[in-house]
Amino acid sequence: MKQLGREQAVDQDDFVRNVRAVRAARLSKGLSRVQLATRLGWKPVAIEQIENGRCNFSSERLLKVVRAMGYSPEEFENIRRDPKLAVAVAIESGSRDKTVDRKPRRNHYKIVTKEVRVIRVLRQRKGISQTQASRLCGLVPGGFGHIEVGRIELSPTRIEHLVSCLGYSMKDFQSLMDAPVLRDELIAEANQLLAKIPDESLSAAMNVLKALGK
Repeated sequence: MKQLGREQAVDQDDFVRNVRAVRAARLSKGLSRVQLATRLGWKPVAIEQIENGRCNFSSERLLKVVRAMGYSPEEFENIRRDPKLAVAVAIESGSRDKTVDRKPRRNHYKIVTKEVRVIRVLRQRKGISQTQASRLCGLVPGGFGHIEVGRIELSPTRIEHLVSCLGYSMKDFQSLMDAPVLRDELIAEANQLLAKIPDESLSAAMNVLKALGK
């Protein structure tokens, strides 16, 4: 880990790797920014600034963060080499370990929560397939498919990882969560209904839609 003090010229590539690795390391441990900040005796905004690359930090400060998360310098260096893989491994491991009262595992049944639906909407807005989204987020090829059918539990840290990899902010995610309806789903359902309407009734249906759209 190179020195990143303000008095020295910053190696931008090394800086970016550290920023990505800090976030990946935190998510891999299942820690929120508040939890990590509490361990360090800092304010949560300090962690946010580090993860968003809005401040330089010395190697000593970085080491303090790494140790607060419970990693050795060697373990953190492994995460730096491939941050997405580190998070993906943690996600896959977590989904394998999850059980409900020692009964069938989560991947044996489906729970499509609103969080799942919002993640699907964000992926569709990105214009990519489930396979492409899995690759983008560092998941196994079928990972996103399992997420969208509710077979993998979406913890806050997992949601944050997926949203970020898709190129959105948590504000974007929360905006959809707070919406009374998901516009994208209604439009998709409307298109399916329109496709079933007989030709002789289609003009009348379009007139209704045009009137509502004014």
